[in-house]
Amino acid sequence: MDYSKPTLLVISGPNGAGKSTHIQTMLPAVFGQIVSFDRDSIRTEYELALLEQDISVDMISKRATELMESKLVEQMKIAISQKEHFVLETPLSHADYWNYLNLFEDNGYQIQLNYLCLDKVNDCVARVGQRVLEGGHYVAPDTIRGVYEKNLEHINQYKTTFQRIELYDGMVVPTLLAILEEDEVTWAQKAVLKKAWVKKGMPAIARNISDFLKAGAK
Repeated sequence: MDYSKPTLLVISGPNGAGKSTHIQTMLPAVFGQIVSFDRDSIRTEYELALLEQDISVDMISKRATELMESKLVEQMKIAISQKEHFVLETPLSHADYWNYLNLFEDNGYQIQLNYLCLDKVNDCVARVGQRVLEGGHYVAPDTIRGVYEKNLEHINQYKTTFQRIELYDGMVVPTLLAILEEDEVTWAQKAVLKKAWVKKGMPAIARNISDFLKAGAK
């Protein structure tokens, strides 16, 4: 990846995978001074502000999310106007999120995906539950499961969107499992194919990795 070109670095994964906690450890060195837009903390700030206004409690979460997304788009457009690298932490489970990627791609950016995942969706649910106890943002278990499955499905289907893909296991700390450049595997650990989310959730990518590992074993 030639980071002299304007680059969008997408940090993605299911809810509870640890993206916000570990995001700085997954950035290339040239991104070291860039701070990712933290969706959850910005949304929480808006929710707290809205609590002080004359607005229905039932509408606070929806309105806070709208304000957060508006601020994110504003920051993305500023970065694009200045051709600066940008770090976007986002799920990829819905077409609306891919519109963000299209915005950068249409403006000449190359796109890298660093994907952090856990092998069991129930571990994601448990982590989000713990996060709520510590004052973090709540996400319903059914939503977590839907995001978990759709993320993998969409990445597997639209993998050529990304000039580089890095896959990370997030069970303890982010551990790099595989790297793909221009849809070709350039490095992989054997352990990557023991991860169900790779083998079953990303079958096309898993086949590429399997072929790479078999070729290296000859």
